[in-house]
Amino acid sequence: MRFHRALAANVLVGCALASRMLAQPTATKPGDDLLGLWGAEPIMGPQVRGELLLERRGHRWTARIGGFEVVGAQSGDSIVLALPGGQGTLRAWIRGAHLSAFWIQPEGQGPQYATPVRFEAAGAGMWLAKVDPLVESFPMYLMVTRDTSGVLRGRFRNPAANWPGRAGVYRIERDGDNLAFIVQRTGKLQWRQAYDSAQRRITFDFGNVFAITPRTAEQAVGFYPRSPGVPPYEYRAPIARADGWRTASARAVGVDDVALRSIVRSIAGADPLSDTLPRVHALLVVRHGALILEEYFNGYSADQLHDLRSASKTMTSVMDGVAMLRGATFTMDTKVRGSQITVGQLLTHSSGLACDDDNDDSPGNEDTMQSAHSKEDWYDFFMALPRVHPSGSTYAYCSAGINMVGSVIRDATHQWLPAFFDERIARPLQMTHYAINLMPNGEAYSAGGMQLLPRDLLKFGQLYLNGGTWNGTRIVSTAWARLSTSHQIDRQDGSDDGFGWHRHKLSVGSRSYQTYEAGGNGGQFVVVIPDLDLVVATTAGNYGQYDVWKRIRESLVPQIMGAVR
Repeated sequence: MRFHRALAANVLVGCALASRMLAQPTATKPGDDLLGLWGAEPIMGPQVRGELLLERRGHRWTARIGGFEVVGAQSGDSIVLALPGGQGTLRAWIRGAHLSAFWIQPEGQGPQYATPVRFEAAGAGMWLAKVDPLVESFPMYLMVTRDTSGVLRGRFRNPAANWPGRAGVYRIERDGDNLAFIVQRTGKLQWRQAYDSAQRRITFDFGNVFAITPRTAEQAVGFYPRSPGVPPYEYRAPIARADGWRTASARAVGVDDVALRSIVRSIAGADPLSDTLPRVHALLVVRHGALILEEYFNGYSADQLHDLRSASKTMTSVMDGVAMLRGATFTMDTKVRGSQITVGQLLTHSSGLACDDDNDDSPGNEDTMQSAHSKEDWYDFFMALPRVHPSGSTYAYCSAGINMVGSVIRDATHQWLPAFFDERIARPLQMTHYAINLMPNGEAYSAGGMQLLPRDLLKFGQLYLNGGTWNGTRIVSTAWARLSTSHQIDRQDGSDDGFGWHRHKLSVGSRSYQTYEAGGNGGQFVVVIPDLDLVVATTAGNYGQYDVWKRIRESLVPQIMGAVR
């Protein structure tokens, strides 16, 4: 997505790590002071955060946060309070004694995000909440070595955004107070950046300043999958949290914990410079409804939101099921905006319009839509595309099309999509922290980019494995859980799709298992294996490297399936 490339290309950081720098080694050859691992872990995000006090006096509302105080009036059941200078907006609804709200953070390196705000009463006409907007990090590492011919070589690693992708190895040449980074494969000068040899600081300037400094292996928390030097991983059952998950040991539900230990050790021991191994950020496993494995890598943790990319397309399918259960008057055969395209065809990427994300020349691909600043309404963008196939006849992966389903849900429920998601999905699923990215028109983007905690992502697999219920609460109908994960359309790679779910057959030994999954660029997965009563979720950072991250499904998940006894 354009949003994430913009994040990688325009890093916003001020890094003050000079006091922790290693002493400069004694150089024996020119450039020896550059050898080793360099890095920085800047944190980006909006400045306004923390405690929010909301006060009501009649129809007048006042919000106080981060030194700001703003006043607004209630309109119907809604309240909108915007900070000056675009620093953030509170969007809230009050129905009787119940108050629900979202904080909309300003657009920065990516889109605007809406995050839920949970208020608690603080007195007569007063409520308190903590505003916790999405924080993005851009950890960057550079490993410098000298080859057998004496030439300095550099390899970058960025676990959060996979920057700079497959650019490969760079030749590094010193030019006074600058370092030249030359692409080894082509000989092209990529960057010339400032180098302060006294402070041992390499400063990059991609429109904003970004400084990296020397790191020991123990300091580079995001470079290695796990901290070097710690004892080998031993299996451990996940801890219980107040999020609805029941936890258990692997053996208690018939899973070989020795096999799980071997899988985790393999991920933890992966070469951080490999271009062929998936860079897994989180691995979670559920059997018989119990969470039995929860492990994090490359500096990630349980309380850190992760970009789902296109795995959040499946959340749109879930919202469809929720809306229909709640009485929305549409079906998979309902035609959209007077066209011949049905809701079901949008969910199966078969609208027939000129929209193919896998074709850079397609006028409707996602990058074209998101860069079309003249069209702020992405629904109109999609509906204006020319037709190239009869509707329902041809599969072509189309983010703009599945995003269009969001307009159907919005019109049927008469709710802002984030509010509908929060009321009907997040709260019943015991989700308290997440972020929904917004389109230029302020509505939720329904085709990718939602950010969830891995434990919450995992819930959607268990929800459907349960036939549409979570801890006794019905979210979608049993019929929709069955229909949306069943075969609806064939794909060119031999797999097939349901309504917003991908379906693959995975083999373990001589047996083949039918699975269904939500999947997203980089390795974001929740895979359901009904025959084993098993759900596996991963997050990962191999963005733009499908041949690598697909190995999570094709190799890692079958290894976990093979641990079931």
